[in-house]
Formats: sequence, structure tokens, C-alpha cells
Amino acid sequence: KNKTKNKTKNKTKNKHSKQNSTILCHSRSHLAVFMTSYLWQQTPPNNMAPDLSIDGQHDKRLDKPSLAAEEIDSPHHYPLRTPLGAVDDAFRRDGLSDTFFCSTPGKLHEPASYTNIDDGVLEVEVSKKLANLEERSSEIARFSETLSLDGHENKYAQKYHGDEDVTGSTASPTLTDLFGEMNASSDMNSTFVPESILVSSTPVANHDEERPHLVHKSDSTEIYRINDIGIKVLVGETSLEEQNKKLSHERNMANFLSSLSRRRKVIEKKDYDGRPALWFKWEEGVTLRSWLQKPEVELTSKVRVAMGIAKTLSEFHDGGVFYNNLSFDDIVLNTVEGVDIATFIDLSKSGFIDLRPKADKDYTDMLRRTDLKMMGHVFRAIFHGQHPSSQDYHNEEFIDKEILYDSETGDQHHHKRGKPSSPGDFLPSSHSCLPLYIHSLISSLVSPGSKSFIGYTNAKDVWLDLKYFSENPNSSIKKVQADQSIVNGRVVLSGDMMFYGRQVQLSMIQHFFESVIRNDACPQMSVISGCPGAGKSTSVNQIKSQFRDKNLLIIEGKFNKFSRPDSVLISALDALFANMIAESKTSDTSKSMRKRIHDAFGYENGLYESIPHLHVFLQGDTLSAHPSPMMGSKKANQVEFMLCRLIGAIASDEIPVVIYLDDLQWADQATLDLIGMLMLDPSIQYFGILGCYRDNEVDKRHPLFGQLEAIRLNGAPLRSIHVGPIERECVTSIISDALCFPPSLCLPLSTVVHRKTGGVILFVIRFLKTLNKEGSLVYCMTSRRWTWDLEKIKSKRVSKDVVVHTTLQMNSLPKLVQTGFMNAACLGSNFNASILGKTIKDEGFDVCSFLKIGKDGGYIEESESGSYSWTHDQIQQAAYNLIPPMQRESFHFQLGQRLLENSTNCDVKRDVLFFVVDNMNKGKDLKLDRGQMTQLARLNLQAGNKAISTSRFHSAAEYLQTGISLLSKDSWIQQYDLTIQLYDAALEAFYTAGQFSKFDAAVKQPLTHAMCFEDKLNSYHNLVRYLTASGKSEEALETCLFVLKKLGVEISPNANAESTLAEAISVKDMIRNSQIHDLLDLPKMKGFNKMAAITFLNTAVLCSYETNEIIFSIVICRTVKMSIQHGLCSTSAVAFSLYGALLTCPILADFEEAYKMGRLALRAIDILDAFMFKHQVFLFFYGSIALCKDPLQASVPKLLEGYKAGFALGDMESVTAYLQLYAGMAVWGCGDKLTRAGEIVRLHAKRMLQHKQVVSCKNILIHLQQATELIGLNEDVYSTFFNISEEEFFHQEMNCRGANSRKLILHTCRMYLAVMRGNMELAAREYESNGAEYQGGIRFIGTITRVFLAGLVGFFIARKQTSDVEKWIHVGVRSMDTMKSWTEDSSWNYEHKLFLLEAEYYFLKGDKHEHLASAKYKQSIAAAKKHKFKNDEGLAAQKAAVFHLHYNRKKEALTNFQHAKASYESWGAEGLVKEIEITIASLSQ
Repeated sequence: KNKTKNKTKNKTKNKHSKQNSTILCHSRSHLAVFMTSYLWQQTPPNNMAPDLSIDGQHDKRLDKPSLAAEEIDSPHHYPLRTPLGAVDDAFRRDGLSDTFFCSTPGKLHEPASYTNIDDGVLEVEVSKKLANLEERSSEIARFSETLSLDGHENKYAQKYHGDEDVTGSTASPTLTDLFGEMNASSDMNSTFVPESILVSSTPVANHDEERPHLVHKSDSTEIYRINDIGIKVLVGETSLEEQNKKLSHERNMANFLSSLSRRRKVIEKKDYDGRPALWFKWEEGVTLRSWLQKPEVELTSKVRVAMGIAKTLSEFHDGGVFYNNLSFDDIVLNTVEGVDIATFIDLSKSGFIDLRPKADKDYTDMLRRTDLKMMGHVFRAIFHGQHPSSQDYHNEEFIDKEILYDSETGDQHHHKRGKPSSPGDFLPSSHSCLPLYIHSLISSLVSPGSKSFIGYTNAKDVWLDLKYFSENPNSSIKKVQADQSIVNGRVVLSGDMMFYGRQVQLSMIQHFFESVIRNDACPQMSVISGCPGAGKSTSVNQIKSQFRDKNLLIIEGKFNKFSRPDSVLISALDALFANMIAESKTSDTSKSMRKRIHDAFGYENGLYESIPHLHVFLQGDTLSAHPSPMMGSKKANQVEFMLCRLIGAIASDEIPVVIYLDDLQWADQATLDLIGMLMLDPSIQYFGILGCYRDNEVDKRHPLFGQLEAIRLNGAPLRSIHVGPIERECVTSIISDALCFPPSLCLPLSTVVHRKTGGVILFVIRFLKTLNKEGSLVYCMTSRRWTWDLEKIKSKRVSKDVVVHTTLQMNSLPKLVQTGFMNAACLGSNFNASILGKTIKDEGFDVCSFLKIGKDGGYIEESESGSYSWTHDQIQQAAYNLIPPMQRESFHFQLGQRLLENSTNCDVKRDVLFFVVDNMNKGKDLKLDRGQMTQLARLNLQAGNKAISTSRFHSAAEYLQTGISLLSKDSWIQQYDLTIQLYDAALEAFYTAGQFSKFDAAVKQPLTHAMCFEDKLNSYHNLVRYLTASGKSEEALETCLFVLKKLGVEISPNANAESTLAEAISVKDMIRNSQIHDLLDLPKMKGFNKMAAITFLNTAVLCSYETNEIIFSIVICRTVKMSIQHGLCSTSAVAFSLYGALLTCPILADFEEAYKMGRLALRAIDILDAFMFKHQVFLFFYGSIALCKDPLQASVPKLLEGYKAGFALGDMESVTAYLQLYAGMAVWGCGDKLTRAGEIVRLHAKRMLQHKQVVSCKNILIHLQQATELIGLNEDVYSTFFNISEEEFFHQEMNCRGANSRKLILHTCRMYLAVMRGNMELAAREYESNGAEYQGGIRFIGTITRVFLAGLVGFFIARKQTSDVEKWIHVGVRSMDTMKSWTEDSSWNYEHKLFLLEAEYYFLKGDKHEHLASAKYKQSIAAAKKHKFKNDEGLAAQKAAVFHLHYNRKKEALTNFQHAKASYESWGAEGLVKEIEITIASLSQ
């Protein structure tokens, strides 16, 4: 194109993007060669072979046949390089030398400074418009960087060196402009578009303006520098041909490597001052030799430099090049963005590595190992601080050593030494301050690599190991000195290694603890599953230690198959309070906890005997209580109930609580039930349960699985965490940290260890210790590193069971040590030194020495309290397996005997009783003589009684059952005292543990064989309790009456109402002139039979309440009589309160005397030390007697106080009664907020069901269903709790034998709902279903409600019907009269009810009494409002509205309906509000 057109084109073109690739050419032929070469790259010829020469020596691989196209691994290695010869020939034909390179627009100073052209060069810019450029651009850049050609003056430069535009850029013609009318695309690959290839002329610097200066000179090389360019000239006696060949080789190697490799960047090869020279870009930085001269370089800096060198060598090897010349002068160090970079600048001795799959692996490995060994010597200089001038570190001398390779072993030898090198030969003496890890790394680089010295095979692993060292500042790999354990050749495996590879699990456990502290949900639960030895508990221990300082209270318990499970949680709680007493008895935390426990339990706590330290912890706020004879222990579920209450009191926002239970697969049912209770109790906040179990021992039939499923189904937050075997990488980390050894070098060993142990962390630890002990893993003092015999380890036969493996380990220990392990295993998961010493018969056994061996071997560990425990239950099992199976029974029995003989009676009672009995019981099937069997039976009796006293009921049952089995057939004759004691205690245990089938089988024995009636009393007492708990109240009452008759208190089962009245009158006569203080001054009751009689009378009260009200009243009167006639006891307080409640019945109706007896009962609690019966006294006083005089609302807090007292003692019957009274008062009585009452009742209904108190739950659900309907919720609570409908529940209860009180409550609730909804006909039917009961009974809130509702129904039905009018009027008038008598003593509670009944009565009377009725309605509304009975206020307004509607006064009716709506809204009865709104809307129309 002519110059004018070119100038016009220059003015219209913009600057090109800096992202375009640029190829600098010198002529049209250069461009053609580039195109041809690129097309060749896409389809390389089959006969081209790579140039693989090493230091000018012929490569033996060149003798192989030429590579076929399909054999070429990838263009990355060969096709990009193979056209070098063809390209060189093409350029030489053009009269040019071989310079061809690529740059990027915007960085033109780089290529310009590398050329030697005066006028400039042409640039061919390949723009991003090329199709598929993203796939091709990297290859084009790589190819253009690879080929470097000498530059000459370009004949096209002047033609296209046009004028610059206003921006300073020079216009670039397109390829079409350059080639004219030629159709470029027809001769090139279809991906090239001629219009997208631009040609431009760029001015370049002139290198002749400044002369190069000499910067380095040696015998063979001179290095010159001019600006950023270096010139390498070879000197010496070698020929010019040889020099050209060496420089060409170095240039080719530089171009062969990837641009990412840190190597000298060669520009061109051309003569300098008439000598062959290599022109290259000068690398900024310092040589390694200069860097080594720095004084006191920090270890971290040394590691960074070593990483840079290893990374560069890795890049070389990955790129298919081995360096073969790692010297201090040829490594240039620089820092880029905080990273140390090492550049290799001399490539003269480098060569190719065949990376193809079919390559000679031994040969390629040999080449790499040569570089690695050189790098090891360089590292030695770096880390040991040796000056590079030292002869030992002089690189050229090292390189000149001839290296021979053994083709069979692969070991390398130095010809000068004539023997294999040892890692110790390469370690200088001044290494005391260098980490063992680095020593191991260096020695592995310079070692030959054999069975005992593992060497590196690639540089990348070296870089990774250095990186691992630099990124783990707190790791054990930083150890400098070899401690005594290492000097002794002993591997130290810390406990922290048990949680390697558990990052995810640790994070989940930490989240659980944090959720408890935040109270995300109440309560929380997480379960951790995994195989034995997987590290479940270790993971928990790692996290829980982080929360010790955050006021998080962790209650820890561990189940063990060698120990009884029912003591775990109680022992854990006792230990908790013991620690709190020792640490902070007067702290604010302890004070606030005492207050919460006191609020939950009151002054009496039924857990003192079970948890002794709880009593000590609370001793400033507690009073002791002494139960009366034969009161018996609590049932097992009652203890669970109290434990639940205690834990709920401990947890708070101030002190969140986590219960951590390990090995739940061995938990007993009672503990699992307690877990369910705690998890489903929403009132407990800041609380969580964390459990671990073995998933290989828990299937769908296991009780734990069922409990967890129940918790999930009830919507509690339950998370599962699985801890499986660790990965091989984790085993590598464990070995690396334990041995202070680089991970890459540990990989062969970790692979074998992981395969043999299955990745079970405990097994990994034990296996490594075994290898160390057997000499397969040893520490070499010469090389100061660990070595191992990998082949020997591979061939070692190992059991897959860690227990078997550990047992084999223990078998190699001395016999006395094995004896110690066997005895300790029989003592359980925890033991102390003194007890262990008493079990050993060998006088040569030293307990202290044994414990030291156990701790050093990692078998046992010492706690802060001085006791010992096994490091894992698998270790305990392994120790137990040392005992031959056929000898275990005798071993246990003899151990228990020795422990008994070597202990005092005090020791037996206090410390060793359970150890003795548990071991001797395992030998009970041996051929024991009569004396041994009797002795063991007595020991079981002692253990059973102690277990009962500490609420370990299931254990007690087992002890006592075993004791009974040891009795002889004639024991009732020969061993009477022992036999009767065992049966009495066993019946107690069977009852409390809920083992009723065993109870049935055992109770007949003492009742048949006991010599006197007195010896049968305990059995009868437990029988009555058992019958009552089984729902056989009538049979229980019959048994009580039989026993009372035997004790001299006869009560006829056929007594009638007249008998009740006569009994009551006789009691009134006895106390008529007595004041309260006179009665309290009566003497204390004495005599076993009298005490037994009053106990059975108290029991008969509970039996008769549900079955026979007449007997119930007579029993109460007889109890009071006995207290007055024979003296007072703690049961007398209950008798006085019961008698006072009895006086509220309509048949007696002596309210003043009733109130007096109630006050007497309250005073008797303190005087008679009857705190154990406080809840029963409160139940009858505040649930009945107080309603005669005091405002009903005042009784509610006292009922809650009595409820807590009954809760504290586990008296579920009283707790249920309290809840019924509370629910009745909330709905029927004081008009408390319905929503709050409903929540409380629902909560306690759940608790009853959790505690398997089905009967109690049903009683409470009746009130909950009533409250739910009033609130307006569309829920059938019977379906929610029992999966049956309300009607089905009703019919079941009506057809149920007995349960009269529950039937009465059910009728009353249904009648109340009908009245509140205005459905009086339905209310009448409910009344007639059980009408005879509505006027009698003790005045509880239910009685008051029934009397009130009966009057409303009677007057309404009498007004609406024509038949039976007199009958219904009589019902109404009788209720009105009863209410009138009650109002005389307490207008607050009854006045508004009386006014409403009178209003309904006058309404019935007709028009003549209209004004009286209207006035009474107003009085009722006003009185209810004044006395804060919102429910009755709304009912009175509703009834008044109906009255006004009857007389067609719609305005007054509307006003009263609106008043009723407001009252119901305030009460929370949205269900009633919606119904009234419909009526109001209808009236408003």
C-alpha cells in the first residue's frame, strides 16, 4: 500500500487493547514461518523427535524409534519445541539468525530492549477477535516465547514506520494491508481472520549507546551487564563449535520451560566481541551465596528461602527438565508480595525428563534424585549457617563428583568415597538449635533411600513439607532438642492426637455448647455415635475445656459394662456438689443456686440420702427430716421426677448446664427415661444433654434407639454427630507430629498403618506404640531422625480388634504388671491405689511402680482427686481379657475375698462394699460351702440396703435377688433372721424399681413363712403400696382393713353414712374444749403396733379416697382418735388437716372447727417435725379448709408451695391432686388468665406422661381440654396425648370400674362448658348422669363449682319445662341454700355466686319478681368484678342479657352481652367471645 493510504489508516485507528498478544517479526518470511509453524503445531509430523541432550552428551533415548503422533503425550512437552530446526533453517535461508519472540502491547520496553535493530521491528498483533482465541492464545504465547531469533534491520520497517497520531500511538496495518490482494485465509488455519491480524512498527532501543561491563568472571564463563540485559560468554580452551552448542542448549532449555518456571529468560544467542554469547534478561535480587553471608537469619526466613528453591525445582521437574547444577551462585533470591522467589539462572547443565507414561521410570527418578540431593546440600548450608566458601559446601566441587547409579537398587554412590553415604555424613556438628523436623527433611534429601532411610522422590513434596512446617507454629514439629523419651527411642503420642481429622465434629460439638449458653432452644440434645476407639469422648473433652471459664456447668457421667448403670447420674451429681463445696462455697454463684434449689424443693429434699453432698451444699437452708417407721422408700420414677426437678433448678442463664453421658449403650432404662423427661420439659432453660454411644452396639431394638426416636417425634431439638474412622491423611499428620517428621516422608508408613488399623484412632495410637516397642520404629541418633522397616511392618499380622491387639501388648509385660492390670480391670472403670493394693496377694507387688508403668504406657490416667481410671474402656476390656475365661469366676471371688479380709468393717461399709459384693457375686456359681454362701448372702443384704438408701433401686433389686438365691432350702428355719430381712428389703426394692412380676413371686414367701404377724407387717405394707400403684385400690383397701384389724383398729367394710356421722361426732366431743396449744402438748406416740397402725391408717386414706368415701371419712376420724388417745406422731399433722377438710362436708358443715383443725395441722408440721408431710397438709388446708374463710386467690401460691414440696419428695399422687386443684381454680375459681393456666396444665400433663403416670395425666387432661375449648383452640388434647377422641375417652372413663373422682371431674367440666356456652339442656343431662354426687363431699373447688352449676341448671330447666318442675326447683333451691351458708363465712368467695342464683330464682318466679331479678343480676356482676372473678362476671352479664331479651329489652341485653364479651376477653376465653360476637351482631341488626 502506498504511504498516503497508510497515513490515512493510521489516523482512523485507535490504540489496541493491552490484552492482545503481540508477535514481533522481521520480514514477510518470518510471518510465513510463524503461520506454518502454528499450523504444524495443530498436526505435528510423525517423524519429529524432541531434542534431548544433557550437557552436550548424547541422550540414550534418542536411539529409540521416532515417536508416532499418537505417542506424543501432549503439546505441552514436545510439539511446541520440535519445529525449532525447521524454523531456524527457514530464517537462515532468509539471511537472518534465529530470533523470534513475543510481547504484550503496553510493555514495549521489554522487547525493545532485547533487540538489536536500529529502526524498529514490525509487530503482528493478534487481537481478541480471533475465533476460539481463549483456547489458542496460551499456546500462541507459549510458542512465540519459545522461539528466539537474532534481529537484523528490517526492510519493511521504514515503509510502515508511519507518523504517530495525536495519542502517541502508531497505526498498525492489517495482514491484508501487508499482503495486498492475497487471500491470507486460504493459506492458513481457518481460525485466523486476516482483518484481525495487525502489523505495526515500534521503535526500539539501541544497545550500542552504552557498553556492557563485566560483573563476573570464572575459568569458563564471563558475565556482562548492560541495563536490564545480561550477556554470558564462554571462555577457555573449548572450540567455538562446542561453545555454540552449549549456549544453544541453554537457550533451548530456557525456551522449553513454561513461562511460569522461575528460570533465566533468554533473549537471543549472538556474538559479543566476536565470541559466542547468550543474551538474557537480568534477574533482580541477590544470589544465595550473598544471602548466606547475612548474620543471624531467623529460622522462618530460612524456611521461606528453602520453600522458594523447592518450588522452583518442582516447576522444573513438572516442566520436564532436571537442573543438574544447583549452586549458590546460580540461585537468585527475590521477594515478591511477601513471598520468597528463587530463580535458577544457569541452565547449561540442565536436561530433559521424559514425562511420557512409557518412559524409563528408573532413569527419570535418577535424574530427579540428583537434583534433590543437590538441594539437600544447599538446604544444609541454609539451615546450618555454613559459609558458602567452606569446602564442604563448595557447589562446583560437589557437582564434579562422579555419581554412579545402581540399576538394581537405585541407590546412588559417590565414586570418591567408594561406599554408600549415610545421612549422618551430611549433618554438621552445629545442629543443636535446628528443629528435628528440618534435620529429618535434610537427611532424607541427601540419603540414598533404603529400607531404613526414606528419601524424597520429587521436589513438590519437599515444598509441601516446608509449607506444613511454616504453617504450624505451635505444633510439636517445632521441637529442637531430642528429649529423654526420644533419646530412649520411645514414641510419645499425646492425647491431643485423638482428635486429628475431627474438625467438622469438633465444630458441631462447639456449636452445641454455644447453643446451650445462648439458650437457642430449651433444652438441647446432641448424640455422638461411632465405633469403639473412634475418639468420641476425646472430641468432647477437647471442646468442653474451652467452656470451663464461661460459667458452663458440665455434669459428667460414664457408663461401664463392668459397673452398675443406675449409679452413674447420681454419682455425677454428688461429685458436682462436692466440687462446688470445695471451690466456691460462699460465692455468689453458689448462693443463687442454693436459692433456686430451695425455691424448687422447699425446705425438704427427698434426694439427700442419694446425693449426700447436696445436703451439705444446702445445709445452711435445710432442716433434717426423720420419716416415720415403714413409710418406705420412694418409687424409682419418683426419684427420676426429683432429679429432673433438681437439674431444672441448677440450670439458669447465670449457670447453663450440660449433662455429658458417655457410653449410653450401657445406660439403664431409668436414665434413658430421665433423659426423655428432661428433653421434653420446656420449663428447663439453658440446659443441654450430650451423649456418646457405640453405633455398632445399638440397633432399632435397643432401648436407646427407642428413646431417641421418642424425643425426635416429640419435636425436641436432637442432633446426631457421627465420628467414624479417620482418613489416611490424618494418620499421616499424627505420625508427622509424633516423630517430628515431614508428612510426605510419613506417607508410606501411614498408608500401612491406616490399612492395618482401619483408621480407628485408638487403634492407630496403640499400633504405633507397638511398632516402637518391637523395634520396627526406632530413632537413629546418627541422623537424628526416626526410621522404620516398612517391609517388616507390612508383613506384620495384626488383629482388626484393638482389644485383642492391646491384650497381646499386655502379655509381653512382666507377670506382676499383668496381675495388676487384671485386678484393676475387675474393680471397674475407676479405682484408687489403696483398694487396688488390698486385692493383690503377692507381697512383691508395688502399687506405685505398677501405676507408673500403667501411666507411662498410656493404659491408665490419674485424676485430680488422686483416683485412677482407664484411658479407654477398650483398654480395660483388654486388661480383663488377660484373665483366662475358665478362671474368671474364681478370680473374681478370690479378689473379693482378699479385699474383704484386708479391709476393716468401717472400710467395708464406707468404701469397698460394692467392690467386694460385685466381684464375689461373679463367683456365686462356684462350689461354695454353706458358710461362704451365708456370708455372701449377708453381704448382698448390706449392699441392697445401701443401694436403696442411695436410690439405686435396680441395683438393690439385683443384690437382694442374688442374696435370696444363696439361701438354703431350710432358710426359714435355719437362717430365719437373714431370710426375713432379705425378703423385706427385696420387696421394697422390687416395688421401688417397678419390677412387679418379681414382687408377685416373692411376696408370698414372708406372708406364708413369717413366724409372727409383726414380721409380716413390712410385707403387707409393700403389698398395699403395690396394689395401689397397680390400680387395685379396692383390694389394697381390703388388705389395709385386714391389717388394721390385726393391730386392734377394726373398721367395718360395710359401714354407712350414719357410722361416718357417729365417728365424726365422737372426735368432736374429744376435742370440743381443747385449744390448739392443748392438742400440740399431747405426748408423743410410742409402741411399735400403734405406730404401725397409724401408718396403715394413713395408707388407707389414699386407698379409700377413690373407692369408698364412707370408709375414707371413718379412717380420717380413727387417725385423729389414735393421735389424741395414744400420742402424736408426724402422721398426726396429716390427720388433723384431713379431719378439718372432712368438717366442710354438708353433712357436718362446721366451718369454724374445720378452720381450727387446719391451723392445728399447720402448727403441727413444725412441732412434730412433720416436714415430710407438709405437702399433704397444704393440700387439704389450702385446697379445702381455707376456702371457707380466706379469699380463694390467696390459696393459689400456697398450693404451688405444697406442690413443690410434694415434687421434692416424689409424691406423685399429691402432685397430681395439686395440679387438679390449680387447674380447677384457674378455670372455675379465681378467673386467672386462661392461656397461662392452659400452658401450665399442658406442661405438667407432659411431665406426668413422661413419668409414666398415666392416671394422673388423664385427670389433668380433663381440665386441659376444658381450657382449650374456652380459649377457642381447635384441638382434641386426648388425641394429642393418647391418640383417642374426646368421646372415646369419655366412654372409656365412664365404663371404667372405680375412678369415681375422675368421673366426677369429667362430668363437672362438661357441665361447666355447657353452661358457659348457654347450652343448659346439655348441662342438665350431665347433671342427671351423676346428680347424686353434686351436693356432698369435702369442699374443694370442684365441689363449689358443682353446687353453683346445679343451681343454675335447676332454675333454668324449671323455667323451660312443664314436667318435673318441682324436682328442678328443689335442685336450684338446695344449691342456693348451700351457697347462702357458705357466704356467711366468706362473702368474698361466694357472694357473687349467691346473687346470680337468686337472680335466676326470681327470673323463674315470673313477672312479679322481674325488678328483684334485675337487681340481683346487677349485684352479681358488681360483686364478681369487685372480687376479681372475671369468669363469673362474664357469666352473670350473659345471664342478665338473656333475662332482658326475655322481656324484649334489646338495648339492655346488648349492653350486657358486650359486658360479657369484655369480661371473657380479659379472662382469655376467645372461644366464648366468638360465640357472643355472633349474638351481638344479630341483635345489632
